[in-house]
Amino acid sequence: MFIKQQRVVLSITLGALFSTILLSGCATTTPTTTTKMAYVVYDVKTPTNVSYQDVVNAFVSGTKEYLSGAAVQENPPPYPLPDQPGRFQNSPMSQMSGMSGLSAIAAMSGAVLPSIVSCPGASVIARGADNSYSKYGKNATYTFCLYPYKGGYQADAVGSYTSQSGFSSNPNVLGAELGGLFTKAVGLGSPSQFIEDTFGNVRKSLASTGSKVTVVDSFDPFSTNQ
Repeated sequence: MFIKQQRVVLSITLGALFSTILLSGCATTTPTTTTKMAYVVYDVKTPTNVSYQDVVNAFVSGTKEYLSGAAVQENPPPYPLPDQPGRFQNSPMSQMSGMSGLSAIAAMSGAVLPSIVSCPGASVIARGADNSYSKYGKNATYTFCLYPYKGGYQADAVGSYTSQSGFSSNPNVLGAELGGLFTKAVGLGSPSQFIEDTFGNVRKSLASTGSKVTVVDSFDPFSTNQ
C-alpha cells in the first residue's frame, strides 16, 4: 500500500512538472546561460598566541575543501599594517583596458563578457573551481582574499555560479535541466548550495584557530531570505 502511494505521489509530481514545462513555453525552452555571484566578508579577531602564518594556513585550508583545483598566492603582510582592511573588487571585463574590441564581438554574437574578481593589496589570494557538475552545464568559480590590518584580519570569499538551462542539444544539460525542475518540485537541493558550504568551511577553518569570526557583509542570491 505504501509503495502504491509513493507511485501515485511521484506520478502526480512528474505530471505537474511536465505541465509546468509546457505552460512556461519559450521562457523554459530557450537555451540560457546564467551566472550569479555571491560573497561574504568575514572579520577575524585572533588570540595573542595565534600567528600570522597560523591564520594563513587556516584560511588556505578552508578555501580548498570543496574545490576541484586551486591556485594560491601568498605575499608578505603589509608593513606597517593599515588601519582598515582592503576589499575584493568585481570589475566587468568589458570595461577593462584593451577589451573594447572583444566586448563588441561578444555583443554582436549575443554573449556577455564575464566579470573579473580581484584582491588588490591582499596578502593571500586563492582561486579555484568546482567542476564536479561541468558536464551538466553547471560550475562554480571562487576567489578568496585575506587582508591583515591593525584590528585583525579580513577574509573575503566570492563565488560565481554558472548554469545552463532550457532545452539543449547536450543530453547531459537537458537531463540536468529536467532533473533540476524535478528536485525543486520535491524539495531537494541544487549544486549552487555548495557555494554556501564553501564559504562556511572558510569560516569554520579560521575559527578552528580560536579566532572570533564575524560576518560584516554578505550577498547570497541563492538564499530564500534575500
